[in-house]
Amino acid sequence: MSDILAIIEPFVDKALKMGADEVEFFAQKIRNKTVNFEHNNMKSALASIIDGIGIRILKNKALGFASSNSLDKIKIEDSLKEALAIAKVTPPEDNYYLSTKQKITKVPEMYDKAIETFSMDDTITYSKNLLEKTIGYDSRVTVDSGTFSSVIRESALANSNDVNISETKSLFSWMLFGMAVDGKDIGSFDYCFDSVVKVSDIDIEFTATDFAKKVLRNLNAQKTESFEGPAVLTPDAVTDLFQLLVYASTATQIQAGSSFLQDKLGAKIGVDVLSLVDDGTMKGETASSSFDREGVPHKKYNLVDKGVFTGVLYDTFTANKEGLESTGHASGSYRNIPSIWTTNLNILPGTKSYKDLISEIDHGILINRISAAPDPISGDFSAVLKGAQLIEKGEIKDTLREITAVGNIFSNLNTITGISKEQVPLRGNQSWLVPYIVMDKIKFVC
Repeated sequence: MSDILAIIEPFVDKALKMGADEVEFFAQKIRNKTVNFEHNNMKSALASIIDGIGIRILKNKALGFASSNSLDKIKIEDSLKEALAIAKVTPPEDNYYLSTKQKITKVPEMYDKAIETFSMDDTITYSKNLLEKTIGYDSRVTVDSGTFSSVIRESALANSNDVNISETKSLFSWMLFGMAVDGKDIGSFDYCFDSVVKVSDIDIEFTATDFAKKVLRNLNAQKTESFEGPAVLTPDAVTDLFQLLVYASTATQIQAGSSFLQDKLGAKIGVDVLSLVDDGTMKGETASSSFDREGVPHKKYNLVDKGVFTGVLYDTFTANKEGLESTGHASGSYRNIPSIWTTNLNILPGTKSYKDLISEIDHGILINRISAAPDPISGDFSAVLKGAQLIEKGEIKDTLREITAVGNIFSNLNTITGISKEQVPLRGNQSWLVPYIVMDKIKFVC
């Protein structure tokens, strides 16, 4: 039994004796070492231990929630009393009840014991190397900000339905944010990030080189003319845009009538080559875990299969509303009640190479990054493109000044003309495995 599970388990019976009908305790202990960068220099190094607990109480079908940034037993009891008090004044909801005990299969390769001896000196050394390799690539590269961190995260959940589980994960993550400056020419900002579970998988040289190349290509940006045509979306841009599709597929949005996908389960929403699969059980992936925020086991789950919308994302509460089971997509920390999101989302690859997709474009835009907030119901977006590049006669040409792309994410799922066989991992607390995607009929406005 983990240390924090041993702390929270006795409080289950205490909560029931205090009048709770059901209770859930979700606790975390996070040990973190982080180095921060600023303006091409290492700015600070910080080691911290963060403890916390979130408590959900059900009383007469009403929910009370309270959290505390401490695992001190007195603080836990105070938060328990607070959650009970909140439940007593909250309107009841028939569909509120907590997760029940299910078989949990441990996901392999989620913890690297080497992190236990990974010191602050090691963290500083990796940080220094990341910074030096980045700015050493070219004198015009500027790191405005960045981080390197090592984290041990222990999570435990105990509830009154006999769910008592815990898991410990290791995580190494790093990020760079900045631009290139050449005299008076200041390129648009860009960023790179990555995360891994194992020390041996840390590859800061790739990130440093990738970041430097990204910001350098943003120099000497040129104007172009407005037109309508194809866009080649890089994995970063695909993720920016497809976040809305994930959001629309959550039961929270569908049940609220705030989703384009309402009443579309089983319907065709995209081209045949488009398939999305979420899998929280992939070994060694940063977003994998054996169970979700409610203690429900993760699994492989199809959202879109050959263009057909096949899977709504549920947590326990939204599943209860429809007499279904949770899909294991409750997400979040101890600080808040669970929300719904994906784990490791895989947009399945196509058959053509990225180079072949580019070679087929007579006149279009390579979209590297999107700054947009699409309408969650209609799917309309008007996105400012940063570091986009012109494609002419099958070749990538000039980087462009800021240009606006106008379209509709849901309509444009049906204008996809190609998906690359290459995929790029974008890893974090939620992770993506993403190909390059070609979308036609995008309006570009200068």
